[in-house]
Amino acid sequence: MARSPRRIAAALLLSGATALGVGACSPITTMQPYNPSDGVRGVLGTQISTDNLMILTDAEGSQGLLLGGVTNKSGDEAQVSFAVDGASGALDVTVPSHSTLLLGPEHEEVIVPSVPAPPGAVVKMTVSTAQSGSITLSVPVLDGTLPAYDPYVPVTPSESSASPSAMSETDSSQGDTEDETTDQ
Repeated sequence: MARSPRRIAAALLLSGATALGVGACSPITTMQPYNPSDGVRGVLGTQISTDNLMILTDAEGSQGLLLGGVTNKSGDEAQVSFAVDGASGALDVTVPSHSTLLLGPEHEEVIVPSVPAPPGAVVKMTVSTAQSGSITLSVPVLDGTLPAYDPYVPVTPSESSASPSAMSETDSSQGDTEDETTDQ
């Protein structure tokens, strides 16, 4: 009987050591940065990071809205540039020190003049700063299919919504044609 308590103690000690060893070797995945939505994340050095970057547009070649966030961990403000492959010019924002700048209609609005890919595709975007260098990301292009994004998709004027003067000229020319047809 004296051996039984020793065996129990040894088994408990061994199982406790095993559980501790397995727990110490496993990373805590909830502590790792991740993309919380449909956008992408990027890290430039140790000071600048981007989170949840995506472009909302209604069609290829139309205006797009850049959504996401830029975090500056440095003690100085940072100029961050976004350059979309296939689009002209870079889009610049200033991020205050020790803060996150949100990109979107209620915050810092960044408009891509002409999105070079249709919704559902990805575009290459280079994010850069003078202090931290640059990184190229594959940023998704989305439309208003998901109800949460629909209010933020820039509306591109369509050909059907012509100016009132163009409409009145069209209407009067159609009226003349009808009159000529009726007179014959």
